[in-house]
Amino acid sequence: MKNKTHIFLIIAAIIFILPARLYSAELVWPPPPEEAKIGFVQSFSAPEDLKIKKSIFKKIWEFIIGEDVENRIVKPYGIFAAKDEKIYITDSGSRRIHIFDLDKKKYSFIDRVRKDEFFTSPIGVAVDDKANVYVSDSVIGKVFVFDEKGKIKSEIGGKGILARPAGLAINPVNNYLYVVDTASNKIKVISLDGKPVSEFGQRGKKDGEFNFPTNIAIDKDGNIYVCDTLNFRVQIFNKDGKFIGKFGKVGNRIGEFSKPKGIAVDSEGHIYVADAMYDVVQVFNKNGELLLVFGGGGSENGKMWLPAGLYIDKNDKIYLADSYNNRVQVFKYLKGK
Repeated sequence: MKNKTHIFLIIAAIIFILPARLYSAELVWPPPPEEAKIGFVQSFSAPEDLKIKKSIFKKIWEFIIGEDVENRIVKPYGIFAAKDEKIYITDSGSRRIHIFDLDKKKYSFIDRVRKDEFFTSPIGVAVDDKANVYVSDSVIGKVFVFDEKGKIKSEIGGKGILARPAGLAINPVNNYLYVVDTASNKIKVISLDGKPVSEFGQRGKKDGEFNFPTNIAIDKDGNIYVCDTLNFRVQIFNKDGKFIGKFGKVGNRIGEFSKPKGIAVDSEGHIYVADAMYDVVQVFNKNGELLLVFGGGGSENGKMWLPAGLYIDKNDKIYLADSYNNRVQVFKYLKGK
């Protein structure tokens, strides 16, 4: 009995003198004792999760119609976090764009192009410096442009222009909109007033060719990163569409891809790729070398189920569309730690 008590006291003493961060409830990757690089921040599925309450007018309207209007995320795909603390999420399940205004603590949504024309399959979303919102609908085959209040301004696409638009990104260097046109295996470059500028890519496996690309990210220098999904790789181009490099191959080991979807780049140029088949996010350096993996299948915080879109904001917050968990998860790159 004395020996057991002695062992217990030794273990208690060790726990007491070790750094508190080893026993913190913080969810980080890699786990202690290694230096943390990615930290879990929060997850949300509805306005209430972000402390956004229903307005008095909404409550009155729900009382009149006799039902509680549900604003929960169903199947998120694309994400954009704007400078004015607004988060835009395309939801192919509810066929709407959720807009969470964290600054004003308000929630709104866009579910139609016009009065009698609803979204069918909203996928990509991007916002320009004038707060215009660009949304791609892969089934309708167009990119729709809305003003800050959600009123339609214009549309881009139609027969011969876009076949099945998916990922969207605005290049900060030339201020052009880049559209991943999955069905045509091309990246279409379009001015913000809707005029075609250029395009690059075609079906194939060679450098600069694609096999059903899906998502896109652009770094602060204007370099373009494309998830070449069925070639199981990421391709990198300059702002003019000139091929720079590539990494990745098909496989079930870390550093390889099965169904790469979301892609984003942080402030230091690290490349994040969400793999929907393996329920992880893999982080690479500019040379395509694997640095870190986080996630894993499940529904707990930090776990994922068919992750889709990724977006990293100016503060290195990482937004992930956790599509089959019906939520968005927020992580953070712990720069300098």
